[in-house]
Amino acid sequence: MLIKKTIKMKQISFLLALFFAGQIFFAQDTLTVKLHPAKQYPWTVLYQLKNVRQSYIDNKQQNKDSTFVYKMQDLETGMYLLMYDMDSQNFVYFVYNHEPVELEVFPKQHNKILIHRSKENKVFLPFAGKHQQWVAKLNELEKKLDTDQLTETDKQTFKKLKYLLNQLKINYLKKSEGLLTQKYIRAMAEYYPDINLPKTDYWKDKKTYYLTGLNFNDHDLQHSNILIDKINTYVFEIDPPKEPKTKHLEYLKRIENVISKIDDQTYRNNVIISLTNSFVNVDGRVTKMLIEKYIKKMPEKDKRLINIKSVLEQVGITIGEKAPDFNFTDFLNKKHQFSKIVSEKPYTLLVFWGATCSHCLHAMPIVKEMMQKRKDFNVVAIGLEYEKYPWSAEHQNYPEFYHGLKLQKWQNPIVKTYGVHATPTFFILNKQGEVIAKPYEVKDIETWLKLHPAR
Repeated sequence: MLIKKTIKMKQISFLLALFFAGQIFFAQDTLTVKLHPAKQYPWTVLYQLKNVRQSYIDNKQQNKDSTFVYKMQDLETGMYLLMYDMDSQNFVYFVYNHEPVELEVFPKQHNKILIHRSKENKVFLPFAGKHQQWVAKLNELEKKLDTDQLTETDKQTFKKLKYLLNQLKINYLKKSEGLLTQKYIRAMAEYYPDINLPKTDYWKDKKTYYLTGLNFNDHDLQHSNILIDKINTYVFEIDPPKEPKTKHLEYLKRIENVISKIDDQTYRNNVIISLTNSFVNVDGRVTKMLIEKYIKKMPEKDKRLINIKSVLEQVGITIGEKAPDFNFTDFLNKKHQFSKIVSEKPYTLLVFWGATCSHCLHAMPIVKEMMQKRKDFNVVAIGLEYEKYPWSAEHQNYPEFYHGLKLQKWQNPIVKTYGVHATPTFFILNKQGEVIAKPYEVKDIETWLKLHPAR
């Protein structure tokens, strides 16, 4: 009897072990994604969206059944991004909250997604898709308001879309009861003022209330792209400042309003670093101000997240700064000092260009034509080249300009000094040698000239 009982107990223990092993196996959360057409997407990369950053998690090659499978059970809850087209940076993002996620993605069909498993994503992804679609249409109508092109029909369309967007939020908040997704849906809600307001009042109202209700210290929201998307919209897109002399101060005011709402030091520093990098190509003055005011005072672990030296080299010389002096020799071996040329007339246009650059060859004749009407301007054209020819021939088409040649092209020290990353690059200076404008392209020079007619 004792032997039989022992055998029976061993059988029960064995069955229980199999049961719990099965439970553990089936409890393992995985992300399973199938892409169509499968042959076009052999690799995917998984990132976590956390603290304003895309943190690399893993990468996978396609399985024999054309799926990509990632183990998720040891990862934090929040939003994740799966990159499936590295060249075009195409991706799908989703919510993970300790459940299996199974998706089928059709990139060629406007990124259509079928959600086969995941309570969270069966609610979140349809909401996000429709929300994005209607927000894009409302933003287009806002642009028409900004350019005084909004019609009465547009206003009716705006009101209808605004109502539909609000109903979408209400419906999906009900559907998301008890889910992490509900928090994301609530935070994604966009604010649109009364479209009948005068333009100035409309934008003032939107800036005042756009961030209302957002909890920047919420752990779950920090594990998503929602907060940083809202911040970028508020800082860059809502009635962006236009006055060249003071717009950097308005940008800084917006940034300080945002970071005053963030108590979490790690998240706050990540936001500042993100905005610092973003402003490199928007207004370098803001980048430099953020570095001096905030980044240099951060703990070393946070400062390591940004290469200050590299960022400052990208920014180069900004509006309001005095342009560094330099010497150059023209094709006739005559030596020139840049600062002396600048002091001769009220304004100087400094152009960095290349004789083999197609954009330059298009721009330079237009610059020549514009400057023929402006006797209050010097034009200094510095050729960035590896060798003298064809610059030696091409520059002679512009005898009215001061010409200089800087060999080594992108390795020439003047490139880093002025932060030149492409040709042509333009600077407008006053008689004191201060940079007063950085036109991005020729049409921006024309706009500046119209705003500052010759005296």
